[in-house]
Amino acid sequence: MNTTLLRLLLPLSLALPVPALAQADEAEPEATQDAVEDEDIPLTPETLGDALSCRSHPAAVAFATALFLQGKPPAWMREIKESEETKGVIGLYGYTLSKPVAFLGEQVSAVYFLKDWVVTFWPRDKAAAFIAAQKMERAPIKVAEQYYRFVDPETGPMLGAYEPTGGSIEAALAKAFGGEAPPSPPADHLFVGCNYTPASQADFLKAAAQSEAMLREAAAGIAEALGSADAN
Repeated sequence: MNTTLLRLLLPLSLALPVPALAQADEAEPEATQDAVEDEDIPLTPETLGDALSCRSHPAAVAFATALFLQGKPPAWMREIKESEETKGVIGLYGYTLSKPVAFLGEQVSAVYFLKDWVVTFWPRDKAAAFIAAQKMERAPIKVAEQYYRFVDPETGPMLGAYEPTGGSIEAALAKAFGGEAPPSPPADHLFVGCNYTPASQADFLKAAAQSEAMLREAAAGIAEALGSADAN
């Protein structure tokens, strides 16, 4: 399975030191036009709203670069510490906003970055209303709840919503070590926002259908690596 597609599937978010948006900016200049264009993007609430609303990949890269590679967040963004609702979600970085941003008609006062995602975090009832209004569909993923609507079916980006994935990851790791994790109750909050992974809707759906097997394989690889480390 193409590793690019894994960045669209939240249950497989097992390890990432910084979001892929920021990692992409470290690539060779010719690798992506966005890596050049982001240098001219001002870090304003308007451009963050564009990134959240699937309107600007360069803006998403510009914010990820400032936050995670340069360590220079705008003064109106303050880091959020892990909450009970987001506990166990690896690679998630959140920020409160003293200047709210516009997200497809909604006002948002917090944003999160995870891999190629730029999202906010809403109570389930508000997220469900937004999912219906934006005509998102349920992805064929058994191990976690995720919704999608591709802005461009051939290349993305993808408007999406998903539940926090700490429970699915915990369950997969438990199985890899021969145990069983208790079933997680339905999440009362969902992440909602945009994923900028360059992929088609057809490839995303194909990967989603295989997500359970891929999660087991990834967890087994981690268990094997940890076992080898203990043996040494």
